[in-house]
Amino acid sequence: MLQLKKKLLLAAVLAGSAASSHAFQDGKIVIWGAGDDRGRSAWERIGAQFEADTGVGLVIETPDPITDKFQQAAATGDGPDLIFFAHDRFGEWGNSGLISAIDIEPELRETIEDFAWDAVTVGDKVFGYPMFAEAVSLIYNKKYIQTPPASFEEIVAGINVPAGVEPIMWDYNNTYFSMPLLAANGGYAFEKIDGNYNADETGVNNDGAVKGAHMIRSLIDAGMPVGIDYGIMDAEFAEGKVGMIINGPWSWSGYEEAGIDFGLAAIPSVDGAAAKPFVGVWSIGVNASSPNKDLVKLFMEEYVLNDEALTAIVAAGLNGAMVDKTVAATQNDARLAITLESAKAGVPMPNNPEMGAFWSAMGPALGNITSGRQEVQEALDDAATRILGE
Repeated sequence: MLQLKKKLLLAAVLAGSAASSHAFQDGKIVIWGAGDDRGRSAWERIGAQFEADTGVGLVIETPDPITDKFQQAAATGDGPDLIFFAHDRFGEWGNSGLISAIDIEPELRETIEDFAWDAVTVGDKVFGYPMFAEAVSLIYNKKYIQTPPASFEEIVAGINVPAGVEPIMWDYNNTYFSMPLLAANGGYAFEKIDGNYNADETGVNNDGAVKGAHMIRSLIDAGMPVGIDYGIMDAEFAEGKVGMIINGPWSWSGYEEAGIDFGLAAIPSVDGAAAKPFVGVWSIGVNASSPNKDLVKLFMEEYVLNDEALTAIVAAGLNGAMVDKTVAATQNDARLAITLESAKAGVPMPNNPEMGAFWSAMGPALGNITSGRQEVQEALDDAATRILGE
């Protein structure tokens, strides 16, 4: 039986939608991205209950590539009512008028972690409903590492592992994976001021970023292999040839299948400062062209964003650190708990368009640093110049 609040909202929505809502006439709300790895079977059950109560069904589609197809469709007033994707595209889509700002009641805001709301906020506008967070952590092979190191300085000094096993490696020329070190002491891509990113300034070459990059270089000087990329790291860890890596939740199933007994820990500190990974918050945005915004609001806020529904979505296969505070506390998964702590300690991935220049400049800079082609300060200064277009 529907709660009184839901009954009143339902009556108001249906009264306002019967004459004008195209989807109410067609009997459907369309969501893109709620596939098998996002708890599809639970979404289907939630949709069935919504249809039983409203007469409006839920259609789940998983087009590929979802971002390209959404942008093309939404730009012409078409596409799904809802899209389930990482928050870092939401700023661009919101500023381009492809997704709508959402009015969030204080009661709902209180149920979800602050960093998740920050991720989907541009200026004073909220452009999505946060669902779960992803962030990298230290992943260690318990066969070789009993107590993971608290600092990178400990690793440089030496970690005891068997002959033929590398103490640590990661895709260090990929800025996403090295950002925890660069940001630990104050490095940053772009600073968020009053809800907006300042694209006229970058912190990739400030003292903190330089300190983090020097640590990466120190690890290589201490013996970390040169030329490591994601594929090498992933394969070596799965084969039991490395003690520690930096990676995210998407990798866990592969290591489990390989029979690796692994644990998670916070990424080690740099010069006493906690590592700060980039955080991705998977969220649900509302198509600005949707004629069903009242129905969508009812569906999301009364049928999806509650403990029972979110718990069902997790049970149906969504393997992410939920940002709903109550649901996160009941996930009872040590790995997800550490992932959530990493996310809380981290920095939401900036969602301004200038991030394209950031990625393009930082990859070569890190490659030059780790290969020894450039000194740290010079490489990061060059990256900053490219990012700012100077």
